[in-house]
Parts: sequence; C-alpha cells; structure tokens
Amino acid sequence: MATESNAVRKTGAGPSYTAKDFILLAVFGVVIFLFFMILSMVLSFSIDIAYWTHAIGGIVGGIAWVYVAARIPKKGAMAIMGLIMGIVAFLMGMMWTVAVGIVVGGIVAELVLIAGKRSMPAHIVAYALFMLCWWFGQVALLLFASDSYVQMMVSAGMTAEYAQAVIDWSHGPLCVAAGVCTPVGGAIGAFIGTKVFKKHFAQLIG
Repeated sequence: MATESNAVRKTGAGPSYTAKDFILLAVFGVVIFLFFMILSMVLSFSIDIAYWTHAIGGIVGGIAWVYVAARIPKKGAMAIMGLIMGIVAFLMGMMWTVAVGIVVGGIVAELVLIAGKRSMPAHIVAYALFMLCWWFGQVALLLFASDSYVQMMVSAGMTAEYAQAVIDWSHGPLCVAAGVCTPVGGAIGAFIGTKVFKKHFAQLIG
C-alpha cells in the first residue's frame, strides 16, 4: 500500500480530487493573490518599484505555493489553482491580461511539474515560470496596448500624465531588470519552500 501511495505521488495520478483538495487550492490561491495585491499597493507609491512586486513577493509566495504543490501532488493541481487565482484577479477588476497571465502561468507550471515528475528542481522551475507569466500579464498591456492602458487608467481616476509615466517606465531598462529578477525571486522562494517542506518531498520521492 505504501509503495502504491508513493507511486501516486510521483506520477500525480491516482485518486480523484476530494473536496478538501479543492478547498486547499482555493484558500491558498486567494491568500497568495491577496498577498501580492497588498504588496503591489504598498510598492505602487513609486513607479520605479511598482512592477517589482513579483520579484520581491515571489520569495515569500513561493513558500506557500510549494507547500500546496507538495500537499496535492495530483495532475492539474497547480493549473486549477492558477485558474482560481485568475478568476479572482478578474473579479477584483484587474487588467484582463493579468488574469490571462496567471492562468497561463498555472498551466505552464503544471506542465513543468509533469515533465519533471514533481521533483524538487521541477517545483523550483515551475514556480519561477509561473511568476514570470504573471508578471508579463501585468506589463503586457503597457507594452503592446499603451493607448488602451492610458484610457483605462484615466477612467479609473488616474491622470494621463501618471499613466504615461508608467508607459515610459515599461519601455526602459528597469522594466527589463524587473522581468529578469522576477523568475529569480520565484526560484529563491520555491527553493526555500522545498527546504522548509522537505518532509513532503521525501514522501513524493518515496
């Protein structure tokens, strides 16, 4: 029985999802999203650091993300959590590209976990890419639909000058630096998570 359980954990196959699984994915998905939203609000006082939210928050968020991934080592788990987070982002009024970035990131992370047989390195790479997709969703509208972004910000009560300043930032070197550092921060957070929850990974490896 123990061998069968370990095989299930390694492959992510086996028993179907339970209500407890969905509750855990939903609760942690919402908590992680709210953490990043609050951090974004704190950092938004300066345009230069506002879009470093994912690089900085990824270190803390990675610990929680890895915990969920290790607790529910079933195929599709992280894609489901990404979908939940994307829905929350949409309902909270975030830009649609943010929701898409989160959902795509969840799918990418799940594919990496499957390919890497849910090993420790696979979790680190998966979360790093998840954070990069989320960050790219955050800046995509700035990069590819600047006019739409300005109109959206003005409608939300921001000045056109502030919105244009954000656009200018997104086309500068600091945006590139933030994009490079985002998966790095995610990898650090996931690495810490694999160490903190080493017991769960010992069960995964069997």
